Order: sequence, then structure tokens, then C-alpha cells
Amino acid sequence: MPGPGYAFLGQEERHNVEEVLKNWDLTRFAYDAPEKTTFVRGLELSAQQVFNSPYAIAVNSGTSALLTALAALDIGPGDEVIVPGYTFIASLGSIVYSGATPVLAEVDTSLTLDPQDVENRITARTRAIMAVHMLGAPCDMDALTAIANRHGLSGAGEVGCVG
Repeated sequence: MPGPGYAFLGQEERHNVEEVLKNWDLTRFAYDAPEKTTFVRGLELSAQQVFNSPYAIAVNSGTSALLTALAALDIGPGDEVIVPGYTFIASLGSIVYSGATPVLAEVDTSLTLDPQDVENRITARTRAIMAVHMLGAPCDMDALTAIANRHGLSGAGEVGCVG
């Protein structure tokens, strides 16, 4: 049985997958032609433009995205990351893998992080808030960003809100 989003796959997606496989564009760089823009590298370049960011990197999964974000924020041993108590194991696993300590926060009626509880759980060791959107319901990113800013958890790409 197909999962969520399956109904949105059509001929364009089939064509893109076939092109990637036909041209062996499975990675961001072509080993035999480094100057070639592969499909993956094209996605990264497009994301840079869309998000007005100097950097973008494609990864193979949400877990890899979380690991990459935590590494980019230099989160590790001695650090705490606030994460919702209701989440997929990859959220907690990526924090533990980084060497940091997950701090579970309550969820609200949307099943996403309760901003009030997040604020109550911040300590001197807190480095990030891992916002996890759930079942199509987005976190209150405005409230979480305001909390992160108020507690110095965002800015200069050193610490912040991961999500």
C-alpha cells in the first residue's frame, strides 16, 4: 500500500527518476566529469536560489538531514537539544548520535512542540530546539523562533532552531 503523497506522483516524477538512472546522476558530482551539473547538484543550486542561501546540500533521508543540521551547528557532548516527546525515533537518535542530550518537551493539541513547555525546559546547556512538524501540522515556528532568539539559541549559524 502506498504512503502519503503517492497520489501526487505523476509522469514528471517518473521522467526525472528515469533520467537520473539513465545518466547515473545518483550523486552530487559526476566522478568522470566533475564539471557536469548532475540532477542532485541542480537541485542543490535551485534550493540555494529559492531559499536565498549560500549553501544547500541534498541528503538521502530525513535522518541524514537532522544529522547534517546538528553537525553544522557543532552540537555535541555537553549540549542539550529540546525535542518533542511525540516524534519519530530519528529525532532522538540524531541527537544521541551527535553526542548531545535530548530534552523531551510536551506537545500541544497540534501534536507539535508546546512553546510554553519548550521555554520552561531551556537551561544553560540548551543549544537548539528541534522543531518536528507532525501529521501535516506545522509547529508554531514564530513562537519557537522568538523563544530561540530570546535565549540566544539562534544567529551566526552557530546555534538555533533545527527543523
